[in-house]
Order: sequence, then structure tokens, then C-alpha cells
Amino acid sequence: MFERLRGFFADEPDQALVRARASSERLVATVRLAIISLIVTYSLLTAIGDRHLFLLALPPGLIALGYGYVLLWMAKRVSAPWFPWAVSSIDITVSSFGMAVFLFVGQPLAVVNNHVLFETYFVAIAISALRYDWRLCAFTTALAMAQFGGLVGYVATHWDLHSLRSEALGAYVPEQLVTRMLVLAGHGGATVAVAQWARHLRLMIGTDHLTGLLQRRPFLERINEELSRADRTRTVLSVAILDVDEFKKFNDEHGHLEGDRALQALAEQLRRSVRTTDLVARYGGEEFVIAFPRLDVQLATRRVELVRAEVDLAGPVTCVGHLTVSAGVASWPADGDDFDAVLRAADQRLYQAKRSGRNLVVGPVPVPLRQVDSA
Repeated sequence: MFERLRGFFADEPDQALVRARASSERLVATVRLAIISLIVTYSLLTAIGDRHLFLLALPPGLIALGYGYVLLWMAKRVSAPWFPWAVSSIDITVSSFGMAVFLFVGQPLAVVNNHVLFETYFVAIAISALRYDWRLCAFTTALAMAQFGGLVGYVATHWDLHSLRSEALGAYVPEQLVTRMLVLAGHGGATVAVAQWARHLRLMIGTDHLTGLLQRRPFLERINEELSRADRTRTVLSVAILDVDEFKKFNDEHGHLEGDRALQALAEQLRRSVRTTDLVARYGGEEFVIAFPRLDVQLATRRVELVRAEVDLAGPVTCVGHLTVSAGVASWPADGDDFDAVLRAADQRLYQAKRSGRNLVVGPVPVPLRQVDSA
């Protein structure tokens, strides 16, 4: 049960969204600090004519600013998956604690009819949508409703709500309280929808509509991340470029619809043939690229050879025609200092496979691995 709960809060299959959420945490912290600064500045300016009131407002204002600066500092240094959940919980709890202070000074109506602190719930829920995670929005909304409901419940059990009245805060009106809770829930539902739509757009933009594989840009983003990790851990990264042999001729003979089906079948074959940690993308037209993090180039070459052999044996579209693929394999850092250099090396080996008769995989040593594997 604990593992399932931890997975719900931490796991995110789309690593691009994980990176977006990590970078957006700094944006959230900046927005939070800007709002706190505006509120504190306004409070101090309104109290500047009254020395006693000014000195009364100054300490909580400085504490609020310190809170904002600390979270901004942490947002730049902490990238753990639990951090957004913890910060959202703190944002809501700080607002609730501010209202709970009125209970200690004997002003329960300042909890029930509080406007300023209650509206900070909306700010905390709204900025949670910047993290592209609907679960976080739903959690923040539920926490705000639970804490505010708990405060109101405490007031109801210790005071007669209907007898509460104040010249500044008015009186307790049940309909207004229900309306506030409904508006809070509706606001939370809207942020959940926004976060879901942002996720949907990300998947639409990052995924090739025909094959369902990564597109070039998100693939390159992931590659940069993998190269940084490989540099820190002193490991390797192997890359393969695969190209469908004579695909234009196949399209001319069988039509573009069958060509699309062939690419879809090949993409499915690639998905089944790689590890979950490998990256597969449609790089353009009939060209595909695979990245093998922490896999030796010779092992990667053999893995690509298995893919080539399976395609050659069955063909992606056996009912209308037979297709084969050629591939070139290279690795970082042996074939270059950056990904572009490694990709050029793999591309040169791909063309060497084409010139050598197609339906071949060429790695660092240009030997047809078909013969090696059959030996």
C-alpha cells in the first residue's frame, strides 16, 4: 500500500513533464514571492501613518518575505519529486495557520468570514497548475477544503455560529459559507483541467502522430539529459540510426497508405525490441534513431542487428511487400565530444551500410554482423 501511494505521488512516465515540473518550481517560487511582496508592501504603506500599527505589521511582513525567499532558494536547489507536494502543503497550511491565530485571540468570526487569508488558498491552488501535474492540483484543493472545513468545524463546536456578529466582519451566513466552499472546489477543478490540458498538449507536441514515437525535439531534450548523466557517472551512450531501404520505391509500388502502415509496424517492432530505458524516435520520414544509455557500442550494435534481422525475416507489411532496414551505430564519447558528432558518425556508417548493399548494420568496425551472429 505504501509503495502504491509513493508511486502515485512520485512516478511520472513522461520525463519531459518531470523536467518541466522541476523548472516550473522556480517560476512558482518567483510568483509566490512577488505576491507576498505586494501584500506586505501594501500592508506597510497603509499602516505607515500609524506607528503602532506599522510596528505591529512589520514582523509578520518580514516573516512572510523570509518564507518566500527561502522557498525560492530551495526551488533552485531541490529537484526531488516530493518537493512540490511538500511546498503546496506548506502554502495551504500557512494560510490555515494564519486563520487559526484568530481562534487564539478569541475572534472565531475572523476565521469563518476571513477574506484575505481565504483567498490565498486560490493563489496556492492556481500556482500549483504551473507544475503540469493534475494530481498536485487536486491534492492542493482537497487539502485547502479539508483544512478550512476543519477550522469552521472547530468554530462550530466551540461557538454558536448564529450568534457571531461583528461590525467589521458582519455576521455568519450559512449560504455564503457553502458558496465559498463550492467556489473553492470549482477553482480547484479548473486548475486540474488546465494541468490535464497542458499534459495533453505536451504529449501531442512531443509524439509523432503516425508512429507514436518521440519526435526529434523531445528526443534531443532527453539526449542532453542522458549525456549529462553519462558525463557525471563516466558511462557511455550508444546511438543508432535506422533507415528503411528503398522506401520511396515501396511507396510508389504500394501507395502511401501502405507506406504509413509499414512505418507504424516498424515503430512497433522498435518499441518491442528495446529496453525501457532506451529512447526511440522518428527522426524524419523513414528514418528512426535509438539511444542506448549505459550500453556498450558493440552490445548496442548487436541489439540493432537483431532488430534488422527480425524486420528482414517478417517484414513490417508482409501482405503487400517486403521491407528491410539499414543502420549505423556510434557511441559517446568514442565518436565525438557531443551528440551532433556522434550522430554524424552513426549517419556515415548508415550510408556505408547503404553503399555495401543495404539490409546491413555497421558499427565502429564495418563488419556485416549477420555473419558474426550466425557463426
